Amino acid sequence: MKNVVTKLDRVVELFGAQIVQGDYSPGSALPAEAELCKTYELSRATLREVVKVLAAKKLINVLQHRGLFVMPREKWNYLDGDVLRWVLKNGESYEFIRVLLETRCVVEPAIAEWAAQRATAADLVNLESALNDMDKFYEDKDAFNLADVRFHQALITSAHNFVIEQLGEAISTLQRAVFDVTYFPDHTTREITISQHRKLYDAIRLKNSKVARKISASMIEGVEKRIAGKFSRPLNIQRGHQKPSL
Repeated sequence: MKNVVTKLDRVVELFGAQIVQGDYSPGSALPAEAELCKTYELSRATLREVVKVLAAKKLINVLQHRGLFVMPREKWNYLDGDVLRWVLKNGESYEFIRVLLETRCVVEPAIAEWAAQRATAADLVNLESALNDMDKFYEDKDAFNLADVRFHQALITSAHNFVIEQLGEAISTLQRAVFDVTYFPDHTTREITISQHRKLYDAIRLKNSKVARKISASMIEGVEKRIAGKFSRPLNIQRGHQKPSL
């Protein structure tokens, strides 16, 4: 059964993307309710539902007796999958991708370490299935990417941390977005990617948490180098002072 896209969904998508694209400047007042209803061909009731959704994403601030205002960029909810997708769709931002990758440097090695400590037999099956699909769809860019994302989704689940699981959508969206930046169609890069994922899977299967953490950190360093090459400038990622040892 196909998902039904409602008018509310369509306007949230359009209005949210327009805010992120800068059609409405951060900090500025939005048009009056009547004008917005006319622009988006909505009833007042539906507009208010749209506003509630975008306010929850921290794109709009509702000030009593003053109206609607666009929130400053630094206040936007970047853990929201839609916001993250709209921002990345708006263009390859060096600084934004740098910050996101810096966040991955903090979060993902810990996820790998926890997965090695906590993964169940069912978790290992899901990880291996995604890994096998990376091999299977070696020549298919989109299918290869989906399998890669599935592997990391299974990795998050394997950590058995319900707060981290709630970050899963944002992490997956980020991985899809940076894939186009980091993807190189040569066989060597894909072989390295698959080899790293297989080593990480083996470390998790063997419950070697220190090795899992180190492999995860190494994978992110590889992504950093490819992104730096894409932008022809270093990302200057801050990783902290201590590196895990084998």
